[in-house]
Formats: sequence, structure tokens, C-alpha cells
Amino acid sequence: MKTKVNIILGSLVGLLFVWLAFRGTDIEGLKSSFKAVKYIYIVPVVFLSIVVLVLRSYRWGVILEPLEKINQWTLFSITAVGFMAINLLPVRMGEFARPYLISKKSSIKMGSSLATIVVERIFDMLTLMIFLLLVLMTVKLPGWIFRSACSVLLFVIPLFLLLIFLAVKRDISIKGADRMISILPKTLSSRLMRLFHSFLDGLQILPDLKKTFYITFLSAIIWSLIALATYILFSSFKSMLNLPLAAAYAVLVITALGVTLPAAPGFVGNYHYSCVLALALFGIPKTDALTFAIILHFIQIIVTISLGLLFLPFIKVSLPTIFMGSEKIDYNKTT
Repeated sequence: MKTKVNIILGSLVGLLFVWLAFRGTDIEGLKSSFKAVKYIYIVPVVFLSIVVLVLRSYRWGVILEPLEKINQWTLFSITAVGFMAINLLPVRMGEFARPYLISKKSSIKMGSSLATIVVERIFDMLTLMIFLLLVLMTVKLPGWIFRSACSVLLFVIPLFLLLIFLAVKRDISIKGADRMISILPKTLSSRLMRLFHSFLDGLQILPDLKKTFYITFLSAIIWSLIALATYILFSSFKSMLNLPLAAAYAVLVITALGVTLPAAPGFVGNYHYSCVLALALFGIPKTDALTFAIILHFIQIIVTISLGLLFLPFIKVSLPTIFMGSEKIDYNKTT
């Protein structure tokens, strides 16, 4: 039932953003825009997309290392399949695929692996917001973008500090949480306690200042390469040739914020409208902006799904099993 609701919600939101993206667009102008594209620039964009996925898997391995050292082949296979699941399942239900798969392929508990994903996402969001603030220092953008960045930071920074506190003051955190959870029925409370304890295990990277800075560095590299891919693709469009690198970072951040909303599979609609909105800030005509959004999104989706399907046999888990595992946490493995 919950899955059906998620699918319906994501599809409705996606359709809304598709309508907003295409509203008022001249279809003939869109066809002409596609014909004028220099498709040779797609090659380096595809290459950079693969490199980014490799770096994502490596960074995840660094976060997982205090729990268990996983070989890079396994990490990349699971990362490729996991990101494929994120694109194929609505409202980011696929985020559970990687924790589910790593719990099946190692001794790492589900709660711990979920914590590593939370840590990863916080580093991603902090990096993006820092990039956006740097863009705002060089390019004049509407005030709502600055306010949006501040709103995200007001949520992410306290959460990050809370996770650091939980990791550093583990004993105090466990005592406090166990005391609160103990008021629940015994069967439920014992399960939640074990889940919380294993979640804390996944935060072990945070007290290590050296590795925390290393994760920050890797996050900056990952998102800079994504911005570089966007900037390279600008060269495919005559109207975008003179756009600064800051424009690529603006597109990157605004589309990243757009896909955090409930979305259809593949973030269809959310991504396109966000990209059109970002490019409009730099005076790019809507037909070119929408063409750009469609091509960049298509590259990212095709690369992700192709790599996921390619590495699916290596993890020896079927696609339906991954989807079912993504929808339901395996509490037996969690504990």
C-alpha cells in the first residue's frame, strides 16, 4: 500500500514539473534546438559521469572502513546497482538499495549501513550549499536562491552536529536513547535499541578528523566533476558558449535541490524544470534550456542504468529482490 502511494505521489509531482517545464515551449523550436546541438561533447560528459560513480563508491568505502574494509570491485558493483535503483524507484525509495546490498554482502548491519548513507548525503548537501554560496559571491542571482540555501543549511548543519555528538558521546547517547525507547512495548523497544546501536556504529568516521576532512575533499571533487560535465555540455549549445563556470555550479545546485522533492522514477520532471529555471537566470531561451536539460538528464540516466545492469550479475541478487529489499528493511540483519 505504501509503495503504491509513493509511486502515485512521485508520478503526480513528476507530471506537474513536466508540465511546468514544457509549458509555453515551441515544439518546432525544440526540434530545431535538438538539431543544432553538437553531440560530440557528450563523449567527455559520459566519461566524467562514470568517473563520478567510481569516486562515489570509493568515498562510500572510506565511510564504511571503520566497520569493515570492502574491496573496491564490490563497492562499485553495489554503488552502480544502488544508483540504478534510485533512478528506477520513485521518491528516492532506491536509497535503501545500497544499505540492503552491503548488508547482504558483508557483516555490516543494516542500521550501520543506513547511517553511512545519511553521513554521505549530509556531506553532499553541505558541499552543494558551500558551492552555491561561492556562486552567489561571483554572480548576481535572485534572493530566493540565497534564502533556500540558508534554509537547507539551517537543517543540515544542526543534523551534522547532532550526528557528531552521537558518535563522540556514544555512551551518553545510548543511555539517553535506551531510556526513552524503554517506555515502548518490550518487543518493539528491544528492536529499536539494537537498530539505534547499529546506527551509531555507522557514524564511526565522524570522530576521525583526518578522515572527515578527506571525505569533505572527496565530496568537493565529486561535485566539481559533475559541474565540469555540465560546463562542457554548455559548448554543445551556441546560446550557452559564453556562460561562466559559475553557471554550471548554479545549474548543479538548483537541480540537486529540485530532485530532493518527491519525484517520479528517474526524477523526470523535477530535474528538467529545475534545470530550465536555473538556465533562465542566465538569460538562456527556454527551448535551449529544456533541450539541454533533456540531454544532460538522459546521459546521466543512461550511464547509471547501463552500469547498474552491467554489474547486476556480479552482486548475484535479482532486480526484484533489490526492489523488495529497498522497500522493506530487513530487521533480522539489522540486529
